[in-house]
Amino acid sequence: MEKFSPEAQSFFDYRVELVNYDKVWRDDTYNKQYDVIVLDEAHCIKNRTSKRAAFLLKLACRAKYRYILTGTPISNGQLENIWSLYCFLNPYLSRGRVYSNIFKDYMTKVAKGDYVGSYTEFSKRYCILNQYHKPSSYINVKELQSLIGQYCYRVKKSDCLDLPDKLPDEIVYVEQAEKVLYKKLSTESALLEYEILADNPLSRLVKLRQLVNGHMQTKDGLLLFNSNKLLYLCEILHGFADDKKLVIFAEFKESIRQIGSLCREIGMSYVTLDGEQKDKTIWRQFQSDPTLRVIICQYQTASAGIDLYASDTIIYYEPTLRSQLLEQSRDRIHRSGQTHKCSYIHLLTKGTVEVSIYRALAGYSDFSEKLFTEYLSTYRRTYT
Repeated sequence: MEKFSPEAQSFFDYRVELVNYDKVWRDDTYNKQYDVIVLDEAHCIKNRTSKRAAFLLKLACRAKYRYILTGTPISNGQLENIWSLYCFLNPYLSRGRVYSNIFKDYMTKVAKGDYVGSYTEFSKRYCILNQYHKPSSYINVKELQSLIGQYCYRVKKSDCLDLPDKLPDEIVYVEQAEKVLYKKLSTESALLEYEILADNPLSRLVKLRQLVNGHMQTKDGLLLFNSNKLLYLCEILHGFADDKKLVIFAEFKESIRQIGSLCREIGMSYVTLDGEQKDKTIWRQFQSDPTLRVIICQYQTASAGIDLYASDTIIYYEPTLRSQLLEQSRDRIHRSGQTHKCSYIHLLTKGTVEVSIYRALAGYSDFSEKLFTEYLSTYRRTYT
């Protein structure tokens, strides 16, 4: 909108509202009728039971026109994600619940009978449910693809952008510094000398990931441990060309703080884009300021909707658990404006869960609780 004339911009001032997903459902200001609603990064409403999706689906029922844009309409092959996106395109409200006109009409046509366009009908037609009533595989896929194709315009990056290649991932294996503690936490679910208890899989997964990166957040505060991650990162930074910029992705707040401290120590200017950064457009400064060498990013904050093509290299200080976040983060540097081949460097601690997480991500799968349980079983057989 900034590219339009001043007259046009004044038109936008009171006719167009821009709001992020986290704010829109929390603020009654946006609970009104719009002529047009456009969802960018529309996969943010893929979880139909989330508050943001529930709010936006009801809001869409009152709008005249609705559009969605996304590069990742589904993740990990989970076709059930498509329901809420296509429900948004043409929804209707009945007895307080939102249904899809698109699926209602299509199911009536191909399956014959009376349908309302509910998710339950969708799952019966296209999903095979497991013992937990979650989709485990899919049926009538070609039929669903036919429906999807009727309402979308799909463009591949290779069709519209002349971009350089993405280079294969470079894996840097980091020596483990706290092997005894790591083994104890993996096999006994506790570090009693530190009053740390991890009695459920998710808690233990978080603590193991933090431990290999030299810190652990407990109810009593932050504990610091030995880790070789910063030493390896320091070597990489020292060997980096003086005229090049670098993107670093990390998951944990303390990791981001430690990386920032390292940059200050070695004299590399940097900015941070995470949940605590009030200026969410700080990435533009990284893009335009030649004196800024590094941007330290948190996956959840910086993996979508921004351009970082001033750099052609990303270092993943620690792996995320979600493949969609990883794939989106890769494209922050592989965008229109990039002129160099893109490099991706992953720092993984040897003999730890980080290696298993990366293997899952490399196969375009999330690292689930099930995979973590399998990892623990294998680890115990190997090291006990």
